Amino acid sequence: PPAHETHIVRNQSQRRGPILAVAVHSTESADLPGTTDDLKAIRNWFDNPVSQASSHIGIDGQGNTELWVHSNRKAWTIGAANSWTLNIEFVARAAQAPDAWEEAQIKAGARWLAYWAIKYGLPIQKATCRNVNGLCVCTRKGVIRHSDVTAAGFGTHTDPGNSFPMDDFLRYMRYYKQNGW
Repeated sequence: PPAHETHIVRNQSQRRGPILAVAVHSTESADLPGTTDDLKAIRNWFDNPVSQASSHIGIDGQGNTELWVHSNRKAWTIGAANSWTLNIEFVARAAQAPDAWEEAQIKAGARWLAYWAIKYGLPIQKATCRNVNGLCVCTRKGVIRHSDVTAAGFGTHTDPGNSFPMDDFLRYMRYYKQNGW
């Protein structure tokens, strides 16, 4: 896998079923340049049983990466889609401007996507989901935003917003899948 530190959190459970997509999120917290204190704070929240939340990976603006939940386990990040997603938390805000997304952060996430694409046979494309009889169903494998699950009728999250550089993210992912990370 790509370079990272491992700090496994308690909030996780057994995965049942195949991985169909990688979901990207923003933490709605400030990126703290020159430190990993932002990742540590999020990790501590995900390790707190009261939060009932977690994610597989966290990445700050400088590309520092922490693994919180192994990919063979289910993270508690996206409710209705937890069973079929792997999840990346970017230390960022949903409403931030397009130029506020850090290239080091997007590239670090793309490395993980490339790794998971190879490991789990995921295509490098935008994923889709929809509401089928009250269930959140993945209708196209690939990469999805948390806000796409909300648009399908599940939850209220708007992250990452429309300014998230999905096309660049997928382009980097293709590069790393072909050339390694």
